Amino acid sequence: MYSATSGALVAQSAVDTIANNLANANTVGFKRTLLQVQAQPTTQLYRFQTDPTNTSGGAPAQQPIGALGSGAQVYDTPADFAQGAIASTGNDLDVALSGPGFFAVKDGNGALSYTRDGEFTRDQNGVLTAQNGDRVLDASGAPVVLPQSGKVTIDRNGAISVDGQGYGQLGLVEFSNTSALRPQGSNRYADTGNAGPRAATNTTALQGSVEKSNADVIRSMVDLIANERWFEANQKSIQTQDTAVAQAVQTVGRSNA
Repeated sequence: MYSATSGALVAQSAVDTIANNLANANTVGFKRTLLQVQAQPTTQLYRFQTDPTNTSGGAPAQQPIGALGSGAQVYDTPADFAQGAIASTGNDLDVALSGPGFFAVKDGNGALSYTRDGEFTRDQNGVLTAQNGDRVLDASGAPVVLPQSGKVTIDRNGAISVDGQGYGQLGLVEFSNTSALRPQGSNRYADTGNAGPRAATNTTALQGSVEKSNADVIRSMVDLIANERWFEANQKSIQTQDTAVAQAVQTVGRSNA
């Protein structure tokens, strides 16, 4: 019963993860979440003699039977940073990234995070910001500030100019260990301390485009159905075990007297 329960809980976590991926299928720069599952610790079973001192005939006092599994559990929920499709928007402040890099942004409290969402805008002070107001950083870690008007041009290396005058370069960052990046909500990722950030060398900035979500809707729907069936199978097993226990309680202890 406990093994089936653990399986049902893992299936429920899988359904929740897949549902979140589906909900963000149209979110710019979204990276789907994976679910890694591992077996719970096993227990070694032994057959013991009623009288462990009676070992006549060479029979051992205890004889190993084998390992008993105790079910499954969620090991981790990493993000899949595979490249998403590039879609043209024609907006000069939209920037898609081709390659493993990220934009560096800071929120109103100064917290640094990273995103693939390049759907930018200018606030009333000319600061380049994300849609939620996070400030986009340049290569030196300072907010990008632009004039309120003028033709904005962003080249493939992230260098920014307005009407031909330079205004810094987007702070594009790559990581040696993306598994150390953890989601912070709002399509943001934070470095847990082991990601190894460095200036991007293998990433290209594409002005007038955005990177679409890398969630596969069809595959997600198939996985969703499979995990729902998995949950139902474990649920049926729990009900079967519960019925067997109830029958044992009602009949094993019954006296014929």
